[in-house]
Amino acid sequence: MEINFTLWDLVSALTLVSVIVGCIYIGRKLQILDDLQKTMEKIKTNIKIACDALIKSEVIEFNGTDLQTYSPFQITEEGKQKINDLGFEKIFEDNKKDFFDFIDAENPKSKYDIEAMSIKAVFSLFNKDYFRGVKEYLYNNPTYGTKQMITLLGVHVRDKYLEDHPEIES
Repeated sequence: MEINFTLWDLVSALTLVSVIVGCIYIGRKLQILDDLQKTMEKIKTNIKIACDALIKSEVIEFNGTDLQTYSPFQITEEGKQKINDLGFEKIFEDNKKDFFDFIDAENPKSKYDIEAMSIKAVFSLFNKDYFRGVKEYLYNNPTYGTKQMITLLGVHVRDKYLEDHPEIES
């Protein structure tokens, strides 16, 4: 029995084997990417939980002069004056998108979420250049703490966000 292979038959067979091996290789890489994506989602969720817990335990500091504890926090006249003295209203208006994008990225569902994300936004954006005046104020007024300031400014951001999003009712 004689088997005749032409060069074309050999090239065709090698091409078919190469395509099959290539598909298997790509399939394995896609599976690895899927597994990696699932793992990253879990890590992202865990990091968010840890960050939220740290912010709530380390950042929020209540100051009865600037905030009232009537649920929810309300900014007092002294707090409004401090916001005006800092020029934070201009800082906020000039950088409103940064604050709102940060809150929106967290996909808040309630006013409570918005309050927490607003404080977190101020905390996270605090190293931006536009906070230089606030930092100078804190440096020159050492009795007023950073945590108190971040909480006050976060409540202000919360109020502005809720003004722009009246659809959020609870």
